[in-house]
Amino acid sequence: MLQLSLFDPNPTSSRPSTQGVADVIYADSSAILARPTGRLADLDFVINPYQGCTFACTYCYAAFFVPEEEQRERWGQWVRVKTNAIAKLRNSRQNLHGRTVLMSSATDPYQPIEARLELTRSLLPILEHRGARLAVLTRSPLVTRDIDLFKTFEHFNVTMSITTDSDEIRKRFEPQCASIDRRFDALRQLSDAGLRTRINVSPLLPLHDARAFAERILETGVSRVHINTFHEASGPFASGTRQPALGIARELGWTESRRQLVLEELRGHLNRGGRRLTA
Repeated sequence: MLQLSLFDPNPTSSRPSTQGVADVIYADSSAILARPTGRLADLDFVINPYQGCTFACTYCYAAFFVPEEEQRERWGQWVRVKTNAIAKLRNSRQNLHGRTVLMSSATDPYQPIEARLELTRSLLPILEHRGARLAVLTRSPLVTRDIDLFKTFEHFNVTMSITTDSDEIRKRFEPQCASIDRRFDALRQLSDAGLRTRINVSPLLPLHDARAFAERILETGVSRVHINTFHEASGPFASGTRQPALGIARELGWTESRRQLVLEELRGHLNRGGRRLTA
């Protein structure tokens, strides 16, 4: 479990200052639980143990929520650890019993630094003790490390982001992320453990074979598949697909019309036989 000394107010030598080529920043946060808005408004709370993410996905909308321009420009090259997250959650007066909590909405709770710090893992027993209904969203196979804790929740589901069937494409848009095979393997481990699983294909990236991709998804036994395409920001304070991803998409001929055609094809394969999996 977590070395609590890592989160003492005073820095110690045990705090890693880098993760790969990215900077690791340690700072308290004003809150750990937040009320979601927009597309997540049907949830009760979101919890983000970290700010920023070293997976550095070229399309990530979360960069739009960072107030500092320099950090938006350096998205993927830094992560801020919320050093008081454990205390904030323990001391929160919010009633979490029966409430749905998403972990996470603007970071990946299982990004590489989590393997060293175990901050996300340390929050799980608190959420379970307080009766939360937990939903985890990640693209990291590290999530399987915490199967033992997930199984203690009365209500739990985990969503794995898998946005393409091609590691060649994945490396263009998500160069720091785990391979497609490793993510599918993680889903199988979670499912074999009796946990409810879902897949997030958002944003939908170019596919080599939509039918084969759908077959692979169906074989996992997931209960739901969420699919979405690129979304351009509508204003200076709105989130959307970042420019690096839009540039790669133009280079590959991944136009909006092409995205919509593949989207409908994939949905058709997933929903065949009257079974509806897609959002």
